[in-house]
Amino acid sequence: MKTLIVLSAFPGSGKSTWCKKYLETHPNTYVISSDEIRFELTGQYQDFSKQKEVWELFEKRIHEYANINDDVTVILDALCDLNSLRINYAKNSPEYDKHILVWIKKDFKEIIKYNKERSQEHWVPDDILLALYHKFEAPSEEAKSYYDEVIEITNYF
Repeated sequence: MKTLIVLSAFPGSGKSTWCKKYLETHPNTYVISSDEIRFELTGQYQDFSKQKEVWELFEKRIHEYANINDDVTVILDALCDLNSLRINYAKNSPEYDKHILVWIKKDFKEIIKYNKERSQEHWVPDDILLALYHKFEAPSEEAKSYYDEVIEITNYF
């Protein structure tokens, strides 16, 4: 079975940590990380000068990884902060048999605290976090309807 897992959460919510734990027990799983693609293209996680190329490669890999074999799981490790993005990823990936949305909900104060504990290369300025917080949309019923399964995670580590 081909499964696409779309993570949705703020920076510092634990998306990458969730991926690492998932990978420990799920073979044939691949992670497409917008941060890692940004690093791949620019040499820095916080260099946003090639965003167009980052997201083009991100989308391309969604389709490429689906063809690795008939039993593959692909995880999208990115904010996916808008319902339009969540719908887009589910709608435009028909090569997957199953679509799962994982929403990691974390208190904003915890996110700010954890963000300060991250390595400097992954640290996000507080004003950017606040802007993302105000922009973030909780998954709507319409967005959820595009997924075979929706998992809401609270109190994650």
